[in-house]
This record gives sequence, C-alpha cells and structure tokens, in this order.
Amino acid sequence: MSVLALASVVCFAGMVYPFKPFRRRWIALVSLLACFVLVGVLAPKNAPTQIAAPDPNPRPWSATEDDGKFWVTSERLNRRTCPSNSCGVVGQFFFREGTSVLERRDGWARVTKSYDASCVNGRSQYVDTGNASCDPANGIIDGQFAEWVSAEYLSDVRPPDPAAGAAGIEALVAGSDDFARHRVAFAEAAQSLIAQGRCKDQDFRDMGGWLKSSNHRNQPIYFTYCGGSTVANRLYLNADTGEVFR
Repeated sequence: MSVLALASVVCFAGMVYPFKPFRRRWIALVSLLACFVLVGVLAPKNAPTQIAAPDPNPRPWSATEDDGKFWVTSERLNRRTCPSNSCGVVGQFFFREGTSVLERRDGWARVTKSYDASCVNGRSQYVDTGNASCDPANGIIDGQFAEWVSAEYLSDVRPPDPAAGAAGIEALVAGSDDFARHRVAFAEAAQSLIAQGRCKDQDFRDMGGWLKSSNHRNQPIYFTYCGGSTVANRLYLNADTGEVFR
C-alpha cells in the first residue's frame, strides 16, 4: 500500500505541471500515463466471489417420504421401537395429536428420526411396556431406534374437536386429555375445587384442564396444578370415581 500511495503522489505531481520535477510538458504527460498504469497494477484486486457448494446430506436417513402433518384418530396410539406389535412401547399419542410421517412400511409409519435408546444392561430405559431388549429384533440397532405407530390410526384430516362449543366450567377444562371420555368428571371436579377455594378459574385456564398421569398409566388418573407449579401444588383426579387426592 505504501508503494501505491507513492505512485499516486507522483501522478498528482505530473498533473500540476510545470512545477518540479516536471519542466517539460511531454515529460509530464509520459510521467502521468506511466503513473496511472502503475496505480492500476498495484491497486488491490477484489477476490472473486466464492459460491460454496451445498454440503451433501450427512444423514441420509433424515430424508422423508411424506413429511406431512397427520392426526391421531384413536384415543391412544402406541409409539413403538419398530414396526410391529411385538416391539416395545415408549409412549403414546393422544386423540387429535399431530405428528409427521417420515417413512411408511407395511401399514406402519415412522414418526421420528433415530435417537439414543439409553440401553443399560441390554435393555432400553425408554421402553415403558413390552419388549425392552436392545437388539435389532426390537428395532434397536447400535443403541439407537426410531418410533413407529400403526398408520391405520393416522389421518391427514384432523378429527373434530370434542370440546367445540364447550361453555362455562367445561370451557375451563376443555384442553384436558381424554376430554371426550371424561368431560363430566373433569368439569365436576374443577367446579368442586373452585367452590372449596382450593383452585381458581385461572389455574385451569393456565393448565388447560386435566393431564393424564404417566405414573398411573393403566388407571384413569389425571392431574392439574392449583396455586403454583410445584409438586406440592399438584392434585390428582380419578376420573372414574371422582376422587381428588395428592
């Protein structure tokens, strides 16, 4: 850059003829031309724009077949470690819950990418019920698995909302799990708790209603929070008997 600056100064000097060092016009003109050539040579050049080529997909298994939104049409839909009823259950979808379908196979739909199965002593810690073995027969390969559900209970049209038109106390618990099955029990329990002063309307608005308890999988036990979000504020409801307990 210092050489470039010096060349620019000399060129400027040629333009102010007849001052020194240029006493003759032709010397000044030649000097001026030579200096501009020099500046052009020494001037920094912009590097050509580099357009990065797209990286190849490092995870070909992430490519999707449908990758659209589908909705659960059954009250419960088991999420399994492989496309078979003999595979372990790692959780459930609820009625009207949405999911994406990444792959279809023989009446089954894959709804997640592969992830760690948390295998300890050859058994997956994610499996709630059924086969927990960490082996290919259970869909767990190299310590990973993807979740599969029965495609029979998926629809590209969301089922009607059973809480549509709910009013009064029912509107406070309209977001409850299994609302269609237990709407009366949910509403009556909420109304009783509010009347007793144990809960407020806002508690149910914040929670949306009653949520299914994962600690009581095979029982109609649901929970909500009143007065805070700690364990001490959690209330359980047996939707069959109407009993509320901590």
